[in-house]
Amino acid sequence: MKTTILAIIMAASLCQGHAQTKKWEHNIFASGGLFIDHTDGKSQSGTALRIGYGLNYYFSEHWSAMPAVALRTEWEGSLTPPEGADQDYFSFVDIPLTLQYHVAGQGNGWVLGLGPVFSFDINHDKYYNDANPNDPIDGQTKLRTFALGLQPSVLYQLGKFRLGVEGNIGLNNVAKHYPTYQGSKHLHNIMASVYYHF
Repeated sequence: MKTTILAIIMAASLCQGHAQTKKWEHNIFASGGLFIDHTDGKSQSGTALRIGYGLNYYFSEHWSAMPAVALRTEWEGSLTPPEGADQDYFSFVDIPLTLQYHVAGQGNGWVLGLGPVFSFDINHDKYYNDANPNDPIDGQTKLRTFALGLQPSVLYQLGKFRLGVEGNIGLNNVAKHYPTYQGSKHLHNIMASVYYHF
């Protein structure tokens, strides 16, 4: 009888341990999709790619917060522009801070996210005016160093993977201003994302 009671207590404690909410979760992710460069009232499209790592902290079964770091590259038009063209090509280090709601808890199901993205320009793309090399902004950097965005996401968890769509809505004017140019530039993207969490 004592052996049976002891076995039941041990089984119950094991089940309780498995049912507890996981607190920390590592995430590796990759994304690719559409880049939208909105400059001086006109929009051009291109390609956006991103790879990164995030550390997710669960403060309840359904809610988590994930700071992350990512490398993002975006370019306008084709990867190999025609000779003499000045197509935008940008690279950033992103630091997104995402609040996530896990509809089904930590099991399979929808994961909705929203949060700010702090981005830092690391390749300093420059203006190139082939027709007028004496243009005052020829050879000057196009972007400010810092950009602020808003990242909404809709993902679906399947086991160790989360698949879905994320965006980056550029909130501030990132165009670097010069005496002869006081323009505006807002950068946006929408990408398909794959996360692996462990």
